[in-house]
Amino acid sequence: MGFSEVLKKENTKTWMAILNHPFIQELGEASLPMDKFVYYIKQDYKYLIEFSRCLGLAAAKSRDIHVMRKWAQMMEGCLRYETEMIEKVSESLGIPVEELGNTRVAPSNMAYVNHLLRVAYEGSVAENVAALLPCMWTYMDVGGILSEIGGYKGHRVYENWCNTYNAPEYTDLVQIYKDVVDNTAETSGGPIKNRMRQVFRISMRYEYMFWDMAYKLEEWLI
Repeated sequence: MGFSEVLKKENTKTWMAILNHPFIQELGEASLPMDKFVYYIKQDYKYLIEFSRCLGLAAAKSRDIHVMRKWAQMMEGCLRYETEMIEKVSESLGIPVEELGNTRVAPSNMAYVNHLLRVAYEGSVAENVAALLPCMWTYMDVGGILSEIGGYKGHRVYENWCNTYNAPEYTDLVQIYKDVVDNTAETSGGPIKNRMRQVFRISMRYEYMFWDMAYKLEEWLI
């Protein structure tokens, strides 16, 4: 069992809580209120920009050119594959790209991003990759759950979004990332692996909070 699978197994409770969250279930059934989905894609757009920045920092800290190329591939996948998808979905809803960029970042989103950026800037590459893994990997499993539910098929908005995370290209991207995490862990000592476990666990909690934030339309209290 690779280290990435160990991390997933250690966080099964949070993982399943994400897959069973009402936002995911209602999205799969196409019963999710549109205002919650719009809120979500606006927040996710802002999140993905900073997520890509963390991937870039991982590339900058890597000493192996082959590893750097993998980071570049994943960064391009995030910036083009996911953010462009959100832009297209937004345009279909009459939301201009400028509005996405001007979205006010919600509290839980800001906390999550700050966690990732702090690890990326201050931590090792090993810690960075572990902190970023929950986002990509849980979305692949979310795509699988949505496909099983299947109620979104034919929905003019939800189908395009759901198909993004069902696609083989996305699965391939996640596998590349898992391989990087496993290879990094193999050359890391016990203290670094423990730190990888810690930041992975925190990111998993933030992943759940992100879905919950969108479902509750979280706003700043003041």
